[in-house]
Amino acid sequence: MTLGLAPISWVPLLNFPIEWAALSLLAGGCLYWERAGFSGIGIEGCAAAAMLGLILGFEWTGHYPLAVALAAGCAVAFALAVGALLQILKADMAIGSFALSLVPLCGLGLLARSGPFAIFGAKPSPGIVTGTVFDGTYAEDLIANPLLLAAPFLVALAGWVLWRTPFGLRTRAFGENPGLRVPRSSPTAHRFGALAAASLLAVPAAALLLGAHPGSPPAGLGLIALGCVIAGRWSFVAAILLAVGPALLRTGRPYADALAFDRVGIAAEMAPFLLVLLYLVFLARRALRLTPTSQSRLDPDTL
Repeated sequence: MTLGLAPISWVPLLNFPIEWAALSLLAGGCLYWERAGFSGIGIEGCAAAAMLGLILGFEWTGHYPLAVALAAGCAVAFALAVGALLQILKADMAIGSFALSLVPLCGLGLLARSGPFAIFGAKPSPGIVTGTVFDGTYAEDLIANPLLLAAPFLVALAGWVLWRTPFGLRTRAFGENPGLRVPRSSPTAHRFGALAAASLLAVPAAALLLGAHPGSPPAGLGLIALGCVIAGRWSFVAAILLAVGPALLRTGRPYADALAFDRVGIAAEMAPFLLVLLYLVFLARRALRLTPTSQSRLDPDTL
């Protein structure tokens, strides 16, 4: 079976679970940023900072676990620095988060252009468990990928912490009302703790995306994830389900190249962003502004 001049391959479809898992993790990070009273745009900078840490960490050490640790440190440092700067300067959360996210994004773009790095040429891909029956097969990147297998559990854990624990309840309360005072609870500690947790969710997402797109780290997925969160009215489950659409479109990007038309390729790159725009037009409506939850209005003594 052919499409245009090039044969169709089913192999790119194997990237769908990776794309969906990465977007789900980033959506969870966006929710933490938003519920902490910041802008979810900041998760884009966290992902870029994590990618920088992964590339440089593996280049300097040659050990993937050390590279992941450096990526986590970079993402957390970026999140805390952004939070502190926005608080000190009293800047607009969305504009400030976007502007500061451009710093690691530009750094990532310049770094990727500066020439091959060990993490992109390593075989098998770093982070893949070797010595299994799937070595050298297409299933290796899925079944033998610990980060991909752990992604659903990480997203579930993040949702449980935010919605079912005292930390999550207080974080949401302090995010909606930073002036709230609760005995033995610090608004700053809870809000910045949420930023750190969100940045850690960006690390496995960055690792998955780097493995799926060696040599060309993707950008803008944090914005896609934020659009899914807003369209899903700040619900974990809704945001994850809405992320299926952009993940499918990103997975189908290689098939546009088979048509041998540049304009089709450009349209395929734009398609996930246009789909999220349609989400916002038809699903978000009046939900574009975060509304308080009933739990956040509880008496401070119960927090």
